[in-house]
Amino acid sequence: MSRTLVGILVLVAFAGAVVYLAMGQLNTRCHVCVDFAGRRVCETAVASNADDAQQQAAYSACAQMTGGVTEVVACTNRAPQSVRCEE
Repeated sequence: MSRTLVGILVLVAFAGAVVYLAMGQLNTRCHVCVDFAGRRVCETAVASNADDAQQQAAYSACAQMTGGVTEVVACTNRAPQSVRCEE
């Protein structure tokens, strides 16, 4: 085998291992519904723990219904209307 082919195989194996190990860390899924400015948006996020998954889902929902950084901050500082998490 050529050195290039061996290098490519090692790189692919390493990338596969990184992806596999990273996916194993994401074991909590949260579905969050947020009300802001008369609208309701629900989003789902996956993370290594419930707090991070809830925060990511709320931010994603707020980003969809706001028009700028100030509104996103105001939206994410409010308590979600519903949160459902599962591991």
